[in-house]
Order: sequence, then C-alpha cells, then structure tokens
Amino acid sequence: MHKINRSTPAAGSAVRALSGAALCLVVAPAIAQDAGKPATGTVAAEPNPYYVGVGQGFTHDSNVYRIPSGQGDTYSSTTLFGGFDQPISRQRVFGRAGVSLNRYFNEQPLNNTSYDFQLGADLATIENISGNVNLGLTQYLAAPISGVNLPTAVSNLETTQRADARLRWGGPSLLTVEGGLGYIAIDYSAPQYVTSESNETTASITLFYRPGPIVRVGVGGRFERTHTPKAVVDPVNGGFRSNDTDGSNLDLLIDYTPDSQLTTNARLSYTQQTNSLLKASNFSGWTGSLSVGWQPTAKTGVHFDAARDVGFQVSSVNQYAVVQSGTGLTLTPVAVSYQNNRVTDSAGLGITYAATAKIAATGLLRYARQRLVADVEITGIARDVDVSKSASLAVNYAITRAWSASCSIAYETRDVTSLVAYSYSANVFGCATQFTWK
Repeated sequence: MHKINRSTPAAGSAVRALSGAALCLVVAPAIAQDAGKPATGTVAAEPNPYYVGVGQGFTHDSNVYRIPSGQGDTYSSTTLFGGFDQPISRQRVFGRAGVSLNRYFNEQPLNNTSYDFQLGADLATIENISGNVNLGLTQYLAAPISGVNLPTAVSNLETTQRADARLRWGGPSLLTVEGGLGYIAIDYSAPQYVTSESNETTASITLFYRPGPIVRVGVGGRFERTHTPKAVVDPVNGGFRSNDTDGSNLDLLIDYTPDSQLTTNARLSYTQQTNSLLKASNFSGWTGSLSVGWQPTAKTGVHFDAARDVGFQVSSVNQYAVVQSGTGLTLTPVAVSYQNNRVTDSAGLGITYAATAKIAATGLLRYARQRLVADVEITGIARDVDVSKSASLAVNYAITRAWSASCSIAYETRDVTSLVAYSYSANVFGCATQFTWK
C-alpha cells in the first residue's frame, strides 16, 4: 500500500511523498517525516486468519528535517508486524500491529521507534442492522507545522489515539440511516509543538435514499468539537489559554456507480466553524469533496480526488512590541496565536499499472494549498498560505506469495508565506523487502 498523507493528523504538516508504513510493511521507501510508520491495510480473510512478518528497508532522504537547506541522510527501517482477520458467522474481528526500528546513519537524533496498533470489528444482525468499531494507536516522526518561527532541526514524534464507531440500518433497502461517533487525540514529543496538541470529538447522522441501482443520495449533519488545551501562551503569567472549536456541517452526498469500472462519490457541505478564543479563525461557507475511481483496463486503475475543507492546528509564541502607554513607549510581550490550515484546497491523482501478475507500478501526484490565519492581539490579522506538492513512483515485485520487494522515488516541495516565510524541497529514494508467514 502506497500512501500520500492528505491530512496529517496535524493539519499544517507538510504533504508527505510516501508513508513509512509502506516502507517496511509493503516495501516502499518513506520520507523522514513518516519514517517507519507501519502499514494499516486490511488483510483479506483466508483459511488461516493469522499472519506475521518481517521487513527491512533502506532510504536516502535529501532533507530529513524538512527545513530550508536541510541535511540529507540515509536511514534503515527494520519492522516486525503481524495480525489476524477472523470471520465469525456474520461478524468479523481483525487486528494488526507493526513496530519499526528506524536508525539514521549520521543524524542520530532522529533515531526512533514507530508503531501502529489497530483493532476492529464488523458487526451485522437481523433486520438489516450493521456497523463497525475501530481502535488505533500510532507513533511516527512528524513534519514541522507552519507557525510563527522558522522550523528547526528537531526530532518530533507524533502520537495519535483514535476510536470510532458506525451504526447503520437499512442495508440494500430504499432508505438507509447511518450514524457515527469518533474521537482522536494528538500529542507531540517536542516541547515546541505543545500548542498544537489537541483532541477532537465528532458525531454524524445521514439519511440515504437509493432511487436506482447506480445512484445513492444522502443528506445529513456532521458535528465536531476540537479542544486545544494550550492554544495560546498568556503573555501576562506565562501560562496557556485553551481554545475550543465547534463545527457544524449540512451535507449533501451523491454516490454514482454506473458499472464496475467507474465509481464516483461527491459531497457538498455548508460549514460553520466558531472558536472560543481565536475569533479570527471563525469560518462560514461551502466545502466539499469529489472522489473518482476508474479502471479503464484490467491492468490499469486511475483515482482522482479533490477537496475543500476547514480545520486547524495552533502554535503560539511570545513576541515583544513597542506599545504606547501612559508613561511613554514600553516593550510589551504580545501573544501571537497562529491559526494553521483554516481552509485547505487539495487534489490528488494516482495511477496503478499491473505489468504482469507479479510486477505492479504506482504513480502519485498531490497538491495542497492551506490558507493560514495569524491573529496578533495588538497588530491585527495576517492571512497567508502554505503550499505543498509531491510526486512519487513505486514498483513492487511479488517474488513469491510470501516474499516481495519494492523500490520507489519521490519528490516533495513546500512554500510557506506567513509571519515567517520559508520553503524547502526533498528528494527520496529507497528499496525494501518483506516476508510474511500465513
């Protein structure tokens, strides 16, 4: 599985060229920000539901810290992984786990252990009632977040906890009702990123109507609350102030599948977002997404997606400004809260080609433009952009049913125009192999 990160858990993170999960578990190299992130794909049910495996990869990255004129290095990722996928009557339970030991040849401060643990169940009962439950815990090396300072050469591990559940009634009938609940919490190891730590709770309910075999239409509501406990540094006492973001969305959904070769999903939403502290980040307007999957031949697949959404991470710092006071000009600390990723416009294109039964190639392109909002308590509001572009090409060779190998090359560039403007690029090349016992 070759991944491009569309929305890192931190919304302002750079778009990665390849996930480190693919590096070790599906034998594709990764950029340093996701080094060793294990794969999370579901394994097809087999007579033996259990599997274990090992993987080894080597990657050269021209900019391991993702900073302007950053240092390049080569690193090794050694992975142990395993899992199960067990049907039980009409139910199914599955789990997977991977741990990667990532070691850099020169930039040893980046040495880390990444992991990915997933547990879930698909449930079904009589009367067309079904649902699923998923739990997850991941840790991997994170890219820098746009903020009020230039990114520095620092090792920063991002830990994400996830839980979600979905319940649906109706199945293949004319009308279907679906409801969902979700929770995600993000933490960082580097103290510079404490103001970007957050947790989010989501809820949704949607009514679907199927007028024919190839079309399904839905209307529903989504609600989110994001709590950032240390959103802004208080310039008076040096402590932190929190921010709560409440979002509500009215969704119109259309699924169109005219045949087995074409699948289209579209969403148009009216979105309102309010903040308890960062008022400059309030949003009201249209958002949406489009996803198209097309298989023109038995060997070729094409996927396109585009989206416009809102969301953010916050970073802050104490700066000083000359302020007119009753006793003249004084140097006063000013709290600067930086709202990252207020609105993101993104698009991606992926092409897969199966040259033979054992050899397959994947090409990926991605573009993301994030509009940033910096709310400075004294000087006003600055609105800027963060643009990321990436491209990658990977070739996988299934040597045997259990043994495979892969090589890939990727390019990434990022331009940030903010209170502090900067840009960087990175070239990545790597090869890896894995063996799986089932």
